[in-house]
Amino acid sequence: MQPSDRQTTLAQEIAVEGIGLHKGQKATLRFRSAPPEFGIAFRRVDLPDKPVFPVNWQNVTDGGIRGTNLEMHGQTIYTIEHVLAACHGVGVDNLIIDLDASEPPVCDGSSAEFVARLKEAGLTAQNAPRRFYRLRRSVEYTEGHGSVTAVPHETTRISYTLQYDNPLIGCQFKDMILTPETFASELMGARTFCLLEEVEFLRQKNLALGGTLENAVVVDKDKILNADGLRYPDEFVRHKMLDLVGDLYIAGKPILGHFIAHRSGHKHNVALVKKLFQLKALELETSEPSERLFDIRRIWATIPHRFPFLLVDRMIELQTGVRAVGIKNVTINEPFFQGHFPEQPVMPGVLVLEALAQVAGVCILSLPEVVGRTPYFTGMDAVHFRRPVLPGDQLRLEIDVERLRGNMGKFRGKALVDGKMVAEGILKFTLL
Repeated sequence: MQPSDRQTTLAQEIAVEGIGLHKGQKATLRFRSAPPEFGIAFRRVDLPDKPVFPVNWQNVTDGGIRGTNLEMHGQTIYTIEHVLAACHGVGVDNLIIDLDASEPPVCDGSSAEFVARLKEAGLTAQNAPRRFYRLRRSVEYTEGHGSVTAVPHETTRISYTLQYDNPLIGCQFKDMILTPETFASELMGARTFCLLEEVEFLRQKNLALGGTLENAVVVDKDKILNADGLRYPDEFVRHKMLDLVGDLYIAGKPILGHFIAHRSGHKHNVALVKKLFQLKALELETSEPSERLFDIRRIWATIPHRFPFLLVDRMIELQTGVRAVGIKNVTINEPFFQGHFPEQPVMPGVLVLEALAQVAGVCILSLPEVVGRTPYFTGMDAVHFRRPVLPGDQLRLEIDVERLRGNMGKFRGKALVDGKMVAEGILKFTLL
């Protein structure tokens, strides 16, 4: 999937009702709009205090058997993959999903009903650039007979090989580039399936309690038990791809890459996404490179800093005079590691603040009226260092300008590694 320029949410609220596939409970799911940068989150409105469950890789488990689950607050939301596949497939970024049970409705066993409701509500563009992840290198996860590999690619491409001993299913292969159009035409209607011999085993595990021939394809040796048969000749591999589309969205944003899967299930899919983050194999980018991405040459042209004191490698967001986000890749070759705890190298906290100030410098000095001037620190407030920055870390440096009047200014800065705060503070400066 090649992301569009703007983040999206829903134009209006809309609900889906039904029973959950594995728990068999009646459930109402309500899609609600959310602000930019919110992401996707479920809210359990049936529980005290209505706890919110953000969808991200750290809160997700594969569920062990037949599903991807969210676990937080001592509670679990089961089988979220078909809802996430719909959100990923249509391209919605920010959404609150109210749910009054522990599992979303299964509907017909596919994502078609969720897609229909999202389209009925309508998507609306928001005043924020869409963000996505780009693979920096190839990563593979293998367990048992299944595997899934992520390879750098300019779009989101999926190649899936399904292999079953059952003669009716056999070996199926499908390859496609994910777009809202291909998702709607080729994947969203593919239903979950199982072998008849698996049904009793699943129910002994308190799974498939809501499963019927109305919401799942059931295969008995060499025949389909559903009266209407299959929707596609290769519906089985298409549903596996739909599951993968949903599981990939636990990243919180689209991932550009070629995903090559062989007999993978939720366990493989979820483990791969977690491995991508743990190995720092993903690079966060914005969808507006022509306006918002600064390479090092543009940084040189904007601020006066040079090696060894230039502490920003790249800008990934710039709203001139308002907000900016920069990236600093911290390597063992940094000159300060030679003397700052060389046996246990840690980036000096004051240099993290300096890196934030340089991002602020790019933000401010991009204004035509201050080109050629230099910002100097005049004060710092509420500065906190939360955790050390180590070689191999990638610093995400976020600044928001709170005041800019005449020669004086103030901004709030945050430095993060892997989404976790390492330093924050309010910094003041003057322009000379």
